Amino acid sequence: MKKIVSFLFLASLCAFVITWCANKNTVKSWDLISISYIATFPDGKIFDQNTEQTPLMFTVGSWQVIVWIDEDVVGMKIWATKTVSITPEKWYGKMYDTNKIQKISQLIFDKLSIKPENWKMQKLGDIEGIVKWTEKDANGNSLVLFDINPRQTRETLQFKITILAKQ
Repeated sequence: MKKIVSFLFLASLCAFVITWCANKNTVKSWDLISISYIATFPDGKIFDQNTEQTPLMFTVGSWQVIVWIDEDVVGMKIWATKTVSITPEKWYGKMYDTNKIQKISQLIFDKLSIKPENWKMQKLGDIEGIVKWTEKDANGNSLVLFDINPRQTRETLQFKITILAKQ
């Protein structure tokens, strides 16, 4: 009987230690963590990143970073990597400004030898934007609706996150 009690005590102690060690490395709300990430557009072009040398440090759940990071790091372990998709509406889309959709005369595009193509990223001089569509004004002149909002406000982005440390 004494051996059984000793065995059960040791088994319980081992289970506690294993659970404690596993939870120690798992991210929870209010943990102070540091991460590295690479943010890319759908075509793979990197628009933002940080590295292990310059990690992003924040308290999970404290709104120090955008909400989707707080939500998606919970449950991750140190050195785990996760890829997360973020739609424009989930964050960057909140910065979308309809005033940045410019009506530009078709003549300007013609003068620069640029053929506007609907829903394609194009450059007009130093400005990059998406051609939404063309329309006619009251005088019958062709206008191009050119969206110059930042690209991340219009496209679904991929963030590859790695948990570097937990304090």
